[in-house]
Amino acid sequence: MKALLGRALNKNQILILSELQDSAKTITGALNRISKTSGISLSTLKLNAKILKSLGLISYSELQTAELTEFGKAIIKMLG
Repeated sequence: MKALLGRALNKNQILILSELQDSAKTITGALNRISKTSGISLSTLKLNAKILKSLGLISYSELQTAELTEFGKAIIKMLG
């Protein structure tokens, strides 16, 4: 299952999921942190966050804390 999920989600999406499991933060703060530490462009991360939101793995709005959904938590647990 881990191999399947690893192929279904890209590296950037997994980074976003991992970042959001650690602590509560806004989506902008989470994506800025990932961008600074990994060198991935912010626009790429924003696109991947929108994809994760559309898949129901994360939830956020401009003023709310971004978080993993129950489905997102299950996925990140399976990824280990």
